[in-house]
Amino acid sequence: MTETIVLTCPSGKQSTHLIPLLIQTKRFHLRLAAHSAASKDHLESEYPETEVVQVDLTSLPDCERLLAGTTAIHHVGPSFHSREKEMGFNLIDAAVSEIQKPDSVFKHFVFSSVLSTQHRNLMQHDLKSRVEERLFLSPLNFTILQPTNFLAGYPVAHLAEQSMPSFERLWNPDTANSLIALEDLAEASARVLIERERHYFAQYPLCSTLPISDRDVVRTIEKHLGKKIEIVTPSFEKGVQNTLTFLFGARESNDWVQSDLDSPGAEGDLRPDITRDEAERLPMVSNSPDFYHGRQEPVEWGACFQLRDELYTGQTSDTDDATLILPS
Repeated sequence: MTETIVLTCPSGKQSTHLIPLLIQTKRFHLRLAAHSAASKDHLESEYPETEVVQVDLTSLPDCERLLAGTTAIHHVGPSFHSREKEMGFNLIDAAVSEIQKPDSVFKHFVFSSVLSTQHRNLMQHDLKSRVEERLFLSPLNFTILQPTNFLAGYPVAHLAEQSMPSFERLWNPDTANSLIALEDLAEASARVLIERERHYFAQYPLCSTLPISDRDVVRTIEKHLGKKIEIVTPSFEKGVQNTLTFLFGARESNDWVQSDLDSPGAEGDLRPDITRDEAERLPMVSNSPDFYHGRQEPVEWGACFQLRDELYTGQTSDTDDATLILPS
């Protein structure tokens, strides 16, 4: 009998790279959790070989329906959403309910969290840390993945199009931080789902690189683009306004582009997790602690910055150097 795996946030950056890897195994039936009718239509068109279910993850009955008859779940919480913690709790509780059924086949809860959730001044870290705690205290077999910042966050294609490119960061551009390629993260996630028992109760901090500052990354991009890139650090006030705009929407409704994270602190939510004064703290904190994981040699930065898609091809002259290796 084919095993069914649930994936949340299937249109997001992580799942977009993970889904094709799981489909290639021909081992799993994938059940994708769509948050809207439009998302459901898009996913059914993009992945016709999968099952797409429209669900509200803030509803426990919906989560129980989503997990019915499944073997595993790969859960990616929507960062900055005011109800991210509630969604994670519901999915964990639904999985606990599922394993109590006499005919249950549920075996594994994989949670893609974030590196250094103990750094709770970052509100998305705080919410994810509480989901981790709920999972840790549950009777479920679990694995927690903790990826660092994404390499894809550097808009190389956009910078290449600009005659006088500039790059904005909310924090000190000289702060060093490890990064991860989405391709590496997808490969690690697929391996955990496929190997399963080997990774029960494990927690993996995941990075593709040694610590490197934004300034050094930009210098590497400059070398490949052949043009100077200005690094801009906004004022505290502008940083706060940027965060508030992301969380609560633009000042004018027609300025806001619809997306999966449209106003995470949406009107109508009780919003116990996100408050406007928290946004004032976000631009002030430093990056996650640096962590180096799993490589014999640091990644060759010149090979990372190819102008395909946004940033990272996942290949170097030595394929093994572009593959994230989980510990034995």
